[in-house]
Amino acid sequence: MKSLVAKILGITNSIWRFYGPLLRQLVISGTGALLPIALDIVRSVADSDRTSGQKREEAIKTLKSRAVTEGISATESLIRWTIESAVQRMRLEDK
Repeated sequence: MKSLVAKILGITNSIWRFYGPLLRQLVISGTGALLPIALDIVRSVADSDRTSGQKREEAIKTLKSRAVTEGISATESLIRWTIESAVQRMRLEDK
């Protein structure tokens, strides 16, 4: 899959080998710092009577502000991915 995406984007293997580990490390470090916070946020909004979409948007908004407060720099996509990861982890815990 990586090769297909790299070919579509015109990224050579040498560039991918150089930047791939850096990108992976950025995602891991950002997620590692955000995931515990996201789990707390997701658990707190889970019991509300809002729709799942409203809960998701509230969780994203809350995580953005908490990340800024904690001094964590994260993109919108990383925040959304972390919230979705927290939801999946919570669902696994509930089984």
